[in-house]
Amino acid sequence: MSEQTVIDCLAFAQDARVLEGAIALRDFTRLSDALADPAGELHYRITGGVGRMRRRFLKLELHADVSMQCQRCLQVSVCALVVKAQIWLARHEAELSAWDREADGLEDAMLADEQFDWMEWIEEEALLALPISPSHSGNTCPAPTIATVSSKRPNPFAVLAALKQKN
Repeated sequence: MSEQTVIDCLAFAQDARVLEGAIALRDFTRLSDALADPAGELHYRITGGVGRMRRRFLKLELHADVSMQCQRCLQVSVCALVVKAQIWLARHEAELSAWDREADGLEDAMLADEQFDWMEWIEEEALLALPISPSHSGNTCPAPTIATVSSKRPNPFAVLAALKQKN
């Protein structure tokens, strides 16, 4: 990938810049390790802006079709990966400490970085969005269903009930 992967967060947000494109899944080391097949692309869009009370933010949107191992049948299953995330940027530690992050809805806030690696952010958000236990959707899983077991033996509790009635 030839594109620069670091940005100055505050300048990016202040200027309301947009960064978008597609990256091969195999270019993400940790993400490709979690996939059954790292073929395909991850499409991204990072948008900077200034929100309420002049607070700067970065928004991230990702989408990709990723191949993962179905936990029912152990075959490859394609899962749609869709991410929407936002982080608020504080200019300095004092500003970050002054924010009432929970009350103001700023749970995802961080100290701004002049060398912010947006590729790392994309990979981290994609990893967090992967299903914990991937499986084929609906009835498309080729795994055999568990059939009910038919037993010719008498129920042991029925035998106990018969003994109880005799006494």
